[in-house]
Amino acid sequence: MTYSLIALDLESRTLGVACATGGPALGGFVPHLLPGVGAAITQGYSTHVLAAERGLAQLGEGCDVVSIIERLRADDRGAAWRQLALLDMAGRGAGWTGEANLPECDMHIEPGLVLAGNMLASRAVVPAMRDAYLGAQSAGKPLSLRLLGALEAGQQVGGDYRGSLSAALKVRAPGGLPLDLRIDDASDAVAALAALYRRLQLDDDFQQFLGRLPTADNPHRH
Repeated sequence: MTYSLIALDLESRTLGVACATGGPALGGFVPHLLPGVGAAITQGYSTHVLAAERGLAQLGEGCDVVSIIERLRADDRGAAWRQLALLDMAGRGAGWTGEANLPECDMHIEPGLVLAGNMLASRAVVPAMRDAYLGAQSAGKPLSLRLLGALEAGQQVGGDYRGSLSAALKVRAPGGLPLDLRIDDASDAVAALAALYRRLQLDDDFQQFLGRLPTADNPHRH
């Protein structure tokens, strides 16, 4: 029902999650991010928000990402209906796709990057997202644009076979300000998300607002 990715910019320790689906309001369910700890996606026929939250909590306690995923899956009697993945601050990822999810399903994990999808238009979606992300990374684009470009590439080859009704983007570094955008209901949610991002980058008042907010490096900014 969803196509998504988690990524880590290791140099800046910035995490990002981007996702889109053929149903409404995925932003409150699929992407999860805990700065300085890790990020998660939880999706599939029966999305398990609590599992993503438990996984991030266990990462924060120092548990290994592979062991966390193995334990979450073993303890979940509905695991066959889930698709869940975690990425830690060392760029290690792990996840599973339950066999009851509707095809096409796919998951790809490499250092600093996890991509996953179910109810996909084809098996071309995840590779297209990966290629777009890595291409943008090689071009020196910021993490937010790499994630958006990957979503757009996935949609261009079909994305969720029902279309994209909602989409979300989360990016944050430890001690930094959040980028947390979502489109809950639109006929082309990926395009709407990209347009919202661009509009905020060009909004002088909003950028000035961000420029006076406290961060870990400048906690007294005002």
